[in-house]
Amino acid sequence: MRHPEHTPSRGERNARRRTVTAFAVAVGFTFLTVLGVITVLPRPTVAGFIGLIVVAVGLTALYQSTVSGTFRPVAVTFWAFLVVWVGIAPLLQIRDRRLPWPDLPLDHHYVSAQVILLFAVLAFRVGNTRRVRDTGPAISPRTRLTVEKTVVVTGLAAVLAVVCLPMTGGLGVRFQSRDDLQAAIAAAGLKSQRDLSMLGLLNTLPAALCAVALVLCLLCWRGRTYADGRGRWTLLATTSIALVLNVIYSNPLSANRFAAFGVLLAAGLAVVRIERQWWRSLFSVGMLCGLAVVYPLANLFRNERSRKDLRLGLEAYYTWDFDGFQQTVNAIHHASVSGHTWGHHFVSALFFWIPRSIWEGKAIPAGNAVAASRGYEFQNLALPFWAETYLEFSFVGVVVVFFFYGRLARWLDQALTGPPASLAVAFTVVFAAFQIGLLRGPLGAQIPFVGAALVVLVIGIAAWQGPQWGVSRPPTSVEGRSIPPVAPAAGTDGETGRRLKTAEAVE
Repeated sequence: MRHPEHTPSRGERNARRRTVTAFAVAVGFTFLTVLGVITVLPRPTVAGFIGLIVVAVGLTALYQSTVSGTFRPVAVTFWAFLVVWVGIAPLLQIRDRRLPWPDLPLDHHYVSAQVILLFAVLAFRVGNTRRVRDTGPAISPRTRLTVEKTVVVTGLAAVLAVVCLPMTGGLGVRFQSRDDLQAAIAAAGLKSQRDLSMLGLLNTLPAALCAVALVLCLLCWRGRTYADGRGRWTLLATTSIALVLNVIYSNPLSANRFAAFGVLLAAGLAVVRIERQWWRSLFSVGMLCGLAVVYPLANLFRNERSRKDLRLGLEAYYTWDFDGFQQTVNAIHHASVSGHTWGHHFVSALFFWIPRSIWEGKAIPAGNAVAASRGYEFQNLALPFWAETYLEFSFVGVVVVFFFYGRLARWLDQALTGPPASLAVAFTVVFAAFQIGLLRGPLGAQIPFVGAALVVLVIGIAAWQGPQWGVSRPPTSVEGRSIPPVAPAAGTDGETGRRLKTAEAVE
């Protein structure tokens, strides 16, 4: 005899939630205590204590983002990156007085660097906590994703790849090392006179277009936007082309780590709607482990020198893979000597596609400028978003920018409550997947790819309604609004839950 399914009462759910919260608090407190004993207690410093506070804030926010009512990938990727890259790593570096790049010590800027990071984190936290709206945005015909739009975007990506691949070294070099690809690009004359606009058009734009095409294909599958068998086969062929293009442009052999793993993460977020709490917890833990372990291990794909110099375990946190704290210190020193730049690097990054021959005053990426001011021979370095914001707009600018950044992240995460085949969901997926590159910086090096992907995404979906070939199903009434995930009230007969399941099935 089959027993009816037991629906937990509100009291049972609250008791279970309190138990999970108590366990998480115990684990977090234990971890912070051990981390403080290992990193701060042996050599107590103000910078170390502030860094420990940053880790505590990051872990608390990561837990709350993980167990919130809906899946929040933008917030989760932000907090996971923060905890590992500029949370734990600097504590080890400060304790041992061992920074990734050998230069004259700037110990007097350590506290300032940690204060800037702490206030950026707190500003993001306040902006991200404040509710923007209860449901995702409504979908209009222009912002609805269809198979026809996906075919057009993927077709453009294929055409651009066919045209641009021979001009950037050919197909074979894409499956060699990153150094071989850079040498082929240099031999083609695309890096002359420090003007990378042609490189962006011939290499970065096709890669971004291919990544967007794959995300659109997978969202079409998840949203079941195809009308019939013909639409299904059309989408299958389009998805196959998008997969091949991304294997060419975003494989870890020749693509940088943030692009390669960003495409994988975007594909996962596009194809899977993570609703169960277990899967959300697994995603957050996976992000932490990926940034702490897989990220430095990815140097195996870079070149022979990186493979020889590969360091594992805690030794990896003293390498240039985790130079965010040192570059923040360097940015403070650069600003104290040369002054703030008041948006010059930001504007130059946004308009990267303008050739330097037309815009002679266009700034180089801020990370290069900061490294050059410190006398580094290798200047293509990271510069965290908060450090670049400080360099541009001073301390007040950090607080203002990160408050509104938190608001943006909250809005994007709430957009996921809508149907998957929409511009808002696609934008959130792409931004969440490639946000780590923006946070690592500098923007002048990351915006050409991330910005191009987001612009192509908006144009590909919203710029026109698209041709109608009869391969997409017509929109249902439920797509015109968002359905928030509501649990059935305690003591009801389950009718509310049945209506919710029916609505989700239609969606």
